[in-house]
Amino acid sequence: MRFFLATVAACALFFGATCAAWAGPPYLTDDPVPVAYRNYEIYIGYQGEYGNGETETALPFAEINYGPLHNVQIAGSFSLTKSDTDDFGIKYRFIPESSSRPQVAFYPSIGNSQTLFLPLWAQKTIGRVTLFGGGGWNRDASAGGQNYWSGGLAGTYEFSDQVNAGLEIYSTGSNRIGERGSTSIGIGMNDDYSRIHSVLFSLGTSIAGARTFHAYLAYELRLGPKAATSP
Repeated sequence: MRFFLATVAACALFFGATCAAWAGPPYLTDDPVPVAYRNYEIYIGYQGEYGNGETETALPFAEINYGPLHNVQIAGSFSLTKSDTDDFGIKYRFIPESSSRPQVAFYPSIGNSQTLFLPLWAQKTIGRVTLFGGGGWNRDASAGGQNYWSGGLAGTYEFSDQVNAGLEIYSTGSNRIGERGSTSIGIGMNDDYSRIHSVLFSLGTSIAGARTFHAYLAYELRLGPKAATSP
């Protein structure tokens, strides 16, 4: 963790140019940035997690985010092959970013009336580097489930107006009684190959706790009045 923080901080101090912020998908760590007012973000792709003797995959999955109000996002994520991975949430950014403070958002979500996640996410951009992270409390009311905490920290670097890459560390407790949680490290990349189209991917593996591996690959389509601007 100390090495990760030191690396990201060094990058932030070294690169000083102003740039757009990139965060959120494809990482496990989320960000506080809502979709712009009256705009859509649509993701279609694959995500999977392997470990603890179980395999959880969504192929294909779809995620739709919409900005009904300024600083507010409604989101729905669901698998087109499995119904038990559906998730719906509302993101509210109540602190905007300034030169001296990060932006912060509350992003509660619910899944199939049995799970609830109550996280806070924060983000700060320094030159070409964007730092984001946070976490919160998870409630699991399913049979054999238990409540737990999860959260992470990530940093991305913008190599160009089209491409950025990042590194994250994410820790989560177990949602099943008698099983261990895990801490994982991962890498990701976003290729914004046009003003409204992007391809995103990430890979990660556990470094402590239960042995797990996760992967994400998605196509993103941006629609709406501000879809032609930078993310």
